[in-house]
Amino acid sequence: MGTIKHIIFDFDGTLADTWPVMYMAVAGVFRRHDRREISIEDIYAVAGPTELQIIETHLRNREQVKAAVSEFLTDYEQHHDELVERSSAIAELLRTLREAGFGLALFTGKSRRTLDISLEKLRWETEFDHIITGDDVEKRKPSAEGIHRILDKLGWSREHTIFVGDSNDDMLAGQEAGMRTFAAQWMSIVQDKHYLVEPERIFSDIGAFQAFVLSQAQ
Repeated sequence: MGTIKHIIFDFDGTLADTWPVMYMAVAGVFRRHDRREISIEDIYAVAGPTELQIIETHLRNREQVKAAVSEFLTDYEQHHDELVERSSAIAELLRTLREAGFGLALFTGKSRRTLDISLEKLRWETEFDHIITGDDVEKRKPSAEGIHRILDKLGWSREHTIFVGDSNDDMLAGQEAGMRTFAAQWMSIVQDKHYLVEPERIFSDIGAFQAFVLSQAQ
C-alpha cells in the first residue's frame, strides 16, 4: 500500500448531513403540487438520482415541475442554516488535511445546484481541488465514473488516493475503482451500518480518522 497523498470524500453522511433540509424541501413541493404526503422512507426508496431529478421524475402534476424545482431550491437555501449543522470537527479535519498538504476532492450524488448552496452555507467553497456531482456523470454511484473523472482531471494515482464515504454505494464505487476505501460512521445518523463490500476500515470518530491519515502520509 502506498502512502496517502489525496482523499476523495463523499458529501452527505460523510462531511455533512443535508437529509433534513432536503427532505423538508422535497416533501413541501409534493404536498403543495401533488397534495400528497411523502415520508423520508419514500425518499430513501428512490434515492440515487439527484434531488432535482427525483422531483422531475416523480411529481405527478407535470405542469408544475419547473415551479416545483424552483420552490425546492428556494426552500433548501432558506432553511439550510436551520437544519444543517456545520460540524466544527469536520471543518477542523479539512483544515488540518489542507495544511498537511493533502489533495482533497468531492464525489457526491447531489445536484450541482444544491451542493453549491451547501458549500457556500458551510463556507467550504474553496476546500476541494475538484468536485464531481450527480449532474456530472452518466452513471451514478455505485458506478465509479465520478472517481475516475477526478483521478483523470487531477492526475492522481490510485496508489496514493483513498475514497471515504458512508453508504453501500460508496463502498461499491470504491471497489470498482480499485481504491482503498474507508467507511465514515461518525454522523449521528448513518445511512448504512453494514456493507455488501467491506471497507478497509470503519471510522466512528473523526479524530481517529485524521490521526490514521496523517500516520499513513509518512
